[in-house]
Amino acid sequence: MTAMHCHFTGRNFISKSLSTFLPLLSIVQTQAMAVTIHNALPSLNALKSKSIIRNRPESRRVSANSVRCCQVATSDKQSITVSNGNDSLEICRVLNGMWQTSGGWGRIDRDDAVDAMLRYADAGLTTFDMADHYGPAEDLYGIFINRVRRERPPEFLDKVRGLTKWVPPPVKMTSSIVRESIDVSRRRMDVPCLDMLQFHWWDYSNPGYLDALNHLTDLKEEAIGVQVKLRLLL
Repeated sequence: MTAMHCHFTGRNFISKSLSTFLPLLSIVQTQAMAVTIHNALPSLNALKSKSIIRNRPESRRVSANSVRCCQVATSDKQSITVSNGNDSLEICRVLNGMWQTSGGWGRIDRDDAVDAMLRYADAGLTTFDMADHYGPAEDLYGIFINRVRRERPPEFLDKVRGLTKWVPPPVKMTSSIVRESIDVSRRRMDVPCLDMLQFHWWDYSNPGYLDALNHLTDLKEEAIGVQVKLRLLL
C-alpha cells in the first residue's frame, strides 16, 4: 500500500505518492525551498552549534511541474512566502520538525521541549511542523504559543507559524468527522486558525479522500468573513 499526500486549492488538487510515510516537505521548488529539519530537536535540549543542515534530495517521483499549484516567492534570506491559489503564508525557510515527540525516541519532558522551542524561535527558526499523530506535538505547540503570547512582543508572535497534518483513518469521511478533526487540532494548538493543514491519505483505491477534500474546502469557504479556521490547505 502506498501513502499519498494531496496538495490542493479549492476543488483543484494534485497528488504525489511517497514510498514510505514521512512527514511532508510542503513545497518542492528547484531554487528556493523550505526544508524540514526533523533532527532539529534530537533531545530537545539547547541549540547545538554543530547541527548540520542538508538539502532534501530531489524526488525521483515528483517533478517541479507536478506542484505548479504551489509557488514560492523569496521575501528575504530567512523567510519565504508560500502561495497556493489565492492563499499565501509567510514561513521560515527552515522548519522545525516535531516528529521526535511521537514517542519513538523516549520520554519527552514537556517543559524542556517548550523551552527548546522558544530558543529556536528566538534564533529565528519560527516555523514548526507537526501532525495530529506526532504524540503530544500539537499540545506542546499550544503551550509554546501561549508562552510566546505572554513573554514576547506582538510582532514576534506574528512571525510564528504552526504547520500541522491531518492523517485520518480510512473511514467514511463525513462533514462532522472532518470538522471535528480540524477543531481538535485547533484546540490542541490553542489557535483560532490553523496556519497550514497538510492532508495525508494512505490509499487512493479508497475514494474517501475526495469526500474529505470537499468537506475541507467547504469548511474553509464557509469560514470566510466569520472565523477563518484554515489559512492554507495543502
